[in-house]
Amino acid sequence: DAEVAGCTDSAACNYDASATEDDGSCDFCSCARATDYTLTVEATPAVTAGSTTYRFYVDMQDPTDRMSAVFGNDQASLLVNTPAGAFSSTFNASWNASGINAAFLPLVPDLADDTYATIGLDGPASTSGIAGAADPSVVEDASQPITPYFLTNGATSLESTTLTGASWYVLNTAANALPVGGRWFIGQVTTSGAISGQINYQVFPLGVGADQVQTSVTFDGAGTFGSTTEVVCGCMD
Repeated sequence: DAEVAGCTDSAACNYDASATEDDGSCDFCSCARATDYTLTVEATPAVTAGSTTYRFYVDMQDPTDRMSAVFGNDQASLLVNTPAGAFSSTFNASWNASGINAAFLPLVPDLADDTYATIGLDGPASTSGIAGAADPSVVEDASQPITPYFLTNGATSLESTTLTGASWYVLNTAANALPVGGRWFIGQVTTSGAISGQINYQVFPLGVGADQVQTSVTFDGAGTFGSTTEVVCGCMD
């Protein structure tokens, strides 16, 4: 049989499964990319005097990456601690942003302070202007549900630590699974005191579900948390 020249190293970007003879063309750089997704927590004064609204964002690595889920279980605890209590508006009957009706904001300004979970939306998917957007869904252990945290005014803690755990998610086909402005918006909490905890999330790099990346990040107040892997290609000799 005739020999086929090409890259024979399966770890290379240009690996050729049909190659029988390595021709020195292996490229390990062109597809190199960071694999860690940092968490950014931004703080702004709330409408309610004396309170602060914290918005949680996951920073993307590629514009085709897709956010899958925020989750917690016995292997990766999902924790949000707000000792002074989180604000929940009675005008949002949902645990997510689908109950934030922009038309009510002039009449009920503190609706903007509501604590809710989301993936890429600050209101209903139907009025987001994003074609193909979908409101997130939730699964949760009935013995340790997470939705009460977003529905109870003054809630002091969200916790998911059981085997079954909990998650809010969107399908890979949802348009809001794609990042906006280099990141995904995953939740909002308003409180008059401190905030800390741990957030876990699953991302599909380049939109490929088989390559899922699960990241756990602890946070305390505002800032960027987690680590980044910088890939720098060039001559090392």
